[in-house]
Amino acid sequence: MSGFLLCWHRAGGALAPAVLDRVRARLAMRGPEGGATIHATDAVALHTAFTDAIGAEEDLPLRVGDLMIAADLRLDDRTRLRAHLRDVGDDPPADATDARLLASAMRCWGDGAASRLLGDFAYAALDLARGRLVAARGTFGVKPLFVAETRAFVACSNDIDALLELPGVDATPDEAALTDFLRSGTIVAPERTARRGVRRVPPSGQLAWGRSGPAAPSRHWEFPVPAPLRYAREADYTERFNELLDTAVRDRLRVPRASIMLSGGLDSPALAVAAQRGAPGVALRALTVSSERVSPSDEREWAERVARHLDLPQEIHYTEASDLLAHCDDATLRTPEPVNEPEFSRWRRIARRLAEFGAVTFDGEDGDALLAPPDLFTMLRTLPWGETARAWRAYRATHGVRPWVGLRQLPALRRRREADWWTPPAWMRPEMLAKHGTRRPGVPPGHPTRARATWGFRQPVWETLFALDDPSASGAPLTVLLPLLDARLFAYVFAVPPIPWCQRKQLLRSAMAGRLPDEVLRRPKTPLEGSVDAAVARWRADGGPDRPLAAPMDHLIDVAAWRRALREAPLAEDVVSGWRVFEVARWLAQPGGARA
Repeated sequence: MSGFLLCWHRAGGALAPAVLDRVRARLAMRGPEGGATIHATDAVALHTAFTDAIGAEEDLPLRVGDLMIAADLRLDDRTRLRAHLRDVGDDPPADATDARLLASAMRCWGDGAASRLLGDFAYAALDLARGRLVAARGTFGVKPLFVAETRAFVACSNDIDALLELPGVDATPDEAALTDFLRSGTIVAPERTARRGVRRVPPSGQLAWGRSGPAAPSRHWEFPVPAPLRYAREADYTERFNELLDTAVRDRLRVPRASIMLSGGLDSPALAVAAQRGAPGVALRALTVSSERVSPSDEREWAERVARHLDLPQEIHYTEASDLLAHCDDATLRTPEPVNEPEFSRWRRIARRLAEFGAVTFDGEDGDALLAPPDLFTMLRTLPWGETARAWRAYRATHGVRPWVGLRQLPALRRRREADWWTPPAWMRPEMLAKHGTRRPGVPPGHPTRARATWGFRQPVWETLFALDDPSASGAPLTVLLPLLDARLFAYVFAVPPIPWCQRKQLLRSAMAGRLPDEVLRRPKTPLEGSVDAAVARWRADGGPDRPLAAPMDHLIDVAAWRRALREAPLAEDVVSGWRVFEVARWLAQPGGARA
């Protein structure tokens, strides 16, 4: 987690020193350890430092010959990358930083460098001699990347507010983006932000510009379609998975100490095991969030069992009823975009506590999607029928239940769910919906063997989740790591037989046998039943539907109809969707929120 900006005046020019000072101030939260600036005739690159991956970017911003690089960077599998560079005639030293490795990759492969990289990254690289600027964002988009373009310059940064400090960048709120947010809880278009003058680089996306203008956007990574993998022994599947999981965690834990957000489920405990195995020198501490003070839950007890079993120091953080929408009353809070988290103030407290222990924390998003099995029709279409039938019978004989069939994935039922998701709340103004389009977003491209898993990871809600973790929102110098979003894990999981390994996350359960308590491994997935209903009921009883709005919203919603829904809607989810209005109003009213 560091802050950066690279600005290129394609026809010549420079940013004023006062502008650069304001940009540095905006980037300070991302880089509290200091920073540096490099200048060229018509370009400038800034970097503010934060050591969340030792050996990654100590020399940023970087200039090597005619190449300038600014980035938020952590590269994985650096041994493989160095080997590929040697194959094409470059031989970086073993102690080369990630920034130096990126510079070598840019020299060797140019615009194709991103396709050779593994890790979480967002970078801008300018070839001064060629007049070519490339901006690329990592595989799943864990690290943000934004672009502002005017007649005078192109600027890339991982911070929206830093770009808004540049002259001529349109900072007015994007009404279409706010309409999307009110409707669905996220900004649907992958390139849109809440500011009209700032674009987002999509996950796995790359943008490029020459002196005459932009090139066509491109993608540098797609979900893999590996050949089926078949081992002679069942133990080989779990041993290889454990190797990859340990590597994914170890590559990310390049710090002396870290924390983990530990639940009583399966995903985060498995990551804790992988951290102790793969990075035993890293001091690890757990933090568990319990909602038992709001609604009945035994999640804390399960998490405590895991912590005791792993001899892991643990803190418990309790959710309070007063956390709901509390951040909307903070007149000093500023976020680059609206955030879809009613308990955002609670997360900010947790983030600050985690940051006190170390630079990074990690959690288990999203094992459910990674190990989501294909439906029966997909298996029959893509795998030998006899193999599928034998696997089906063996699974039923072993587990006493049939494998997941996927009836809810039938086209008619899927279309109905999609229609429900896109149906706007009744309190949204029809003229706003008509103005900004009523057509449902296009369906993400399908995957021949793992359509269900890839569909989940292509949803725009991920941008909302990443935005919550970002220091510009959390207010803490903290990087949230997501080891299960690792391209190597996807290539492996998509290759193993889906029966039995993707049924009820069997691959993860078998891999953790003997490493986690048996009762945890046997525990079925347990959603927090009733917690949302309890939160809504308490919020209503406390007079929540009558709380004032921080900014006028009449231009976007029917306020009277919205108030009625908050008081009377029978479904808790309809009230929760109404809470987004408070958030947009807070965002518009924040310092500089509605500036032109």
